[in-house]
Amino acid sequence: MSLLFDMFARFREILKSAYNYKEALDRENLTQENINLLREKLKNSKVVPQSLADKQLIFFLNTYKNDVDKSAALVETCYKLKKSAPEFFKDRIVDSKEIQNCLENQYYIALPVTPDNHILIYHSLKNTDPNVYNFDSAAKTFIMMNEAYNYYHGPRPEVIYLFDLKGLSLRYIFKPSVSSMRKGIKFLEGGMPYNIKAVHVFNTVSFIDWIIAIVKPLLNSELLDKLHLHHADLDYDKFHEQYVPKTHLPKEYGGTLGTLDELQQQSTERLMNLKDYFIYEEQQSNFEFDQFVDEHLYEIQNVD
Repeated sequence: MSLLFDMFARFREILKSAYNYKEALDRENLTQENINLLREKLKNSKVVPQSLADKQLIFFLNTYKNDVDKSAALVETCYKLKKSAPEFFKDRIVDSKEIQNCLENQYYIALPVTPDNHILIYHSLKNTDPNVYNFDSAAKTFIMMNEAYNYYHGPRPEVIYLFDLKGLSLRYIFKPSVSSMRKGIKFLEGGMPYNIKAVHVFNTVSFIDWIIAIVKPLLNSELLDKLHLHHADLDYDKFHEQYVPKTHLPKEYGGTLGTLDELQQQSTERLMNLKDYFIYEEQQSNFEFDQFVDEHLYEIQNVD
């Protein structure tokens, strides 16, 4: 029991250090009443942890802008998918060899919130050797970076993803299993608690049409419509004007921020600071801990 008390106390401190909950409610035009209704809607769920705090539930409510029924369905789907994909959601230890290998060999960068209030995340290869790449580990790290963004910035209307295919070869295409790819795409499309505004892909490779043909059966048409492919001769001035301003991009993309290496270091440090958060998040699915926290839920809900 002492261990549970210690973990519970640490969880409260973790939540206190996260984004400003009251400011997020006002910014996104959400209500505490609907948060309470969403919690009530989920109280008999067999997959959703009852210990989810308001600071966690708000992301789901924001996805459907106060539609409690749709938000509840999204929470259910999210935790069902998490349970079915341990390769992405189990052992999320930020200082483990697995995660550190990803952070050393690929870029996972949380860029500033855009002027129109959207999440902005960048991902690409750093080391182009396919032998150091593992799809399941990369997907796990990418999802963790998304959650870290949520922790620091709170709910936002939509997310914009920036991917760069520079250095990608055909050897990478056969890395992920069909099962892992299907689970990853399913979670991206219907399990994450935010809407995708756009997916920009830089430096498209000669076999990009083949890649799309492979994943197209797994993607819904709505996501395909949000996909923007950019060749190596991209006019960055037009990109800045039409999509993302240079004030929010790395130097390598004509931006005024730091280099990819500099920004990666900053994002990695912020991710490393959330080691205990990810340990707790995984423990929420532990029945004994979930039940203990549920008994003290009022204390958790009232953490600003």
